[in-house]
Amino acid sequence: MRRFIFFILFLLSVSIFFADTSGILSTAEIAQLVDMLDSAGLTSNSLKFEKDWDLSTKYKLNWQLNQLQNPWLALEDIQHIKELCDSSESGELEQLLRELGGIAFNLNPYQFTTLYPSAKSVYNSQLKKEVQKPEDIFKWLDAHLKNFKEEFNQVTRDVNRNRLMEFQSYWLWQFIEAEDTLTYKSYFAQKNLPEYSKLNIEKLEKEFSRLHFDLLLQSGIKFLALSDALAEHCNTLKFNNKSPIIKRTDSGYMIIGTKADDVYKDKKLSPICFLLDPAGNDRYEIELKTSLENPFYIFIDLQGNDLYRNLDIASMFCSEYGFGYSLDLSGDDIYQTGDFSFASFTGINLHQDKSGDDFYQSGLFSQGAAMFGLAAIIDFEGNDSYKATCMAQGFGSTYGAGAILDFSGADVYYLGGKYFHEPLMPLDYLTLGQGMGFGLRPDMSGGLGLLFDSKGNDKYLGGVYAQGSGYWYATGLLIDISGNDVYNTVYYPQGSGIHLACGFLLDESGDDAYYSRNGPGQGAGHDWALGIFIDSSGNDAYSIPGGNGLGLTNSVGIFIDKCGDDRYERQYPQNYGYANYSRSTGGIGLFLDAGGTDTYPDTLKANNSSWYSGTYGIGRDIELNRTTKTEIEKLSEEAPLPKETDKIEEIFAAASEWEVGSAVKRVQKGREILVQRADEAIPFIISNKINTQSSLEYRALETLAAKSPKFIQELYKVIDKEDSLAAKNALSLIAETGDTLLLDYVERLLNQKKYETTCISVLGAINSEKSVNLLKNYIHHPSERFRYLAARSLKQIKHPSAREALMLMKDDTSFLVQALLRNLPPEIN
Repeated sequence: MRRFIFFILFLLSVSIFFADTSGILSTAEIAQLVDMLDSAGLTSNSLKFEKDWDLSTKYKLNWQLNQLQNPWLALEDIQHIKELCDSSESGELEQLLRELGGIAFNLNPYQFTTLYPSAKSVYNSQLKKEVQKPEDIFKWLDAHLKNFKEEFNQVTRDVNRNRLMEFQSYWLWQFIEAEDTLTYKSYFAQKNLPEYSKLNIEKLEKEFSRLHFDLLLQSGIKFLALSDALAEHCNTLKFNNKSPIIKRTDSGYMIIGTKADDVYKDKKLSPICFLLDPAGNDRYEIELKTSLENPFYIFIDLQGNDLYRNLDIASMFCSEYGFGYSLDLSGDDIYQTGDFSFASFTGINLHQDKSGDDFYQSGLFSQGAAMFGLAAIIDFEGNDSYKATCMAQGFGSTYGAGAILDFSGADVYYLGGKYFHEPLMPLDYLTLGQGMGFGLRPDMSGGLGLLFDSKGNDKYLGGVYAQGSGYWYATGLLIDISGNDVYNTVYYPQGSGIHLACGFLLDESGDDAYYSRNGPGQGAGHDWALGIFIDSSGNDAYSIPGGNGLGLTNSVGIFIDKCGDDRYERQYPQNYGYANYSRSTGGIGLFLDAGGTDTYPDTLKANNSSWYSGTYGIGRDIELNRTTKTEIEKLSEEAPLPKETDKIEEIFAAASEWEVGSAVKRVQKGREILVQRADEAIPFIISNKINTQSSLEYRALETLAAKSPKFIQELYKVIDKEDSLAAKNALSLIAETGDTLLLDYVERLLNQKKYETTCISVLGAINSEKSVNLLKNYIHHPSERFRYLAARSLKQIKHPSAREALMLMKDDTSFLVQALLRNLPPEIN
């Protein structure tokens, strides 16, 4: 009794202590983790051991350090980011921008809560009064952009221009790969940027702190309000201009396109601070970027299947010192951009694509990549394809938050194709993306890299470092809400924190497949790090050598699969809850499968058991979450059932669907009604469906034949009809009932050499000595086809004489016959 009371008090304490994390893990699941720790002589506080061991690293994020030091808080943060991304599907991005900025810049995001609505209200009022026609935009916007330039100058007010240029050189050079060195030296010379080799790196890295990131975020939120208000107002304007309207202002060029298919390729129209195109399948080959001189642009395309193509470095959708906000409202669009696109440095870059099946192709540091700033692609609809080389698709470096949010569609995320990761994996690609936080070891910490995908059966293809990975005081996070997804990588993947970093992956539903050729990953930490992997539902498959709850070199690795019949494929000593002894102490690796009938490669790991490995690795499989219905079973219940009053052809159509997955109950109901209404169904079938070639329709006929003697009577009448397909179907359907009256018909047809293959086949369903005698006429036939069919039918017949007839074929030279004879069940042998 005392032990029972203690257990109840334990559950209550866990429930209270971890109440805030119940969104991502239930109280019972957290209690299991605590109990697993307790079983190894540890406590819930054991996860919170000291992991901040490089005290010289600069620009650490409080958000990341809290996770690293206290993994329980990481669960809260994952849940909060999921909710934040979910709320952005409405198209309101102010909170997303505000909170990502709070994370990246170590700010309290709530101090800016009223800024966006109050600013947007003012802009809306002004637009309504001052902008009645498209041309009115120029004057109104130019006045505001002048104010924004003054505001942005305050961000950099404590740093002189030469130092800002050095900052820019530092940023670009940190992320290029060796094979691009000559290209970038040429680019630096072209842009009059100082050579990286001549920079005082130590001094420079300290002076980034002189930038005013609070003012950057504050001004960026107001600029979003301006951009949103303008985009919404543009939808109310009428565009009748036959040629583009172009105006040069102090802020840059302002352009309003036409409803035709416009081509923008005159690079003399630079810099562009505003471009609005109302319709048409347009082509953009211009620069769309910010700079110290022109720190903003607003781009709006209202309609059309558009092509965006500029492969130059940092030339399209790039915010280096400034704000670049772009919006494509509709169309199947193609984005072909170079290095440093959809990217930011000391700025904010936001791109929204509202609908269409889109294709994004970029170079390195792209597709939601940021350092000392924010960058995000938000794609709302369509089956989209994202392709980049490296450091992309949600990449956050120092004081940066880079993200992709995709809310709908079967999407493909591919990284690689250019840079090999020598010497570790000289034949595989370095990718560093798909939710990757990346610090500059050992001097500067990283930021947040986020990839969020809401719906669709998605594919994530990466190389070395991908899919929710963090490196050097950074956090990488991948969240996928639904769909049967495929994850494929090479090294350090899928919820792995490496070198004082955090890596998280959350997949909420779907039958998913996770593969990596190498670990550590799938909930793994290495070198004072934290990795968390959570799959909430579905029948999943896991393959990785070294992972699934792995704490390497004084780290914490947590793997949780909440439910589903899962398959764990690798037999590897560092899998399924393992930690090693290092630096004269240990780590913690937790593996929890909380429901389902699972398959393990190691007999030491099994359903409804616990195990221990290393120092301190703890694994447990328990029926905590019972899955009463699969997602497919739920869909089956939701599928509309045929009604008894439906037309007979509609009933037959439902009965003839594929009886799998979500259609099972619908098909079963259709066949049930078909039998009940046999008097109507039989004439319909004889007239319209008896000669079907569809295997699905044939299955519906089988159901009726098995339960309707009247249908069998009508089928006998079909045997002698001229329609050979109808006759063959009739023979097969009758035979499946085992009716011996059919033998006379079969004998007559065989004597006529008519439908021989069908007749030989159907004899196997009728257990009669006469069936055997008819088949014996074919056991030595010159045709291998006939001999094999005869042997197969004899094998099916239960009459004793059938076995004797089969043995007469023991010397048959046909492989098909020999394989059949050699694999007879023992009782037949």
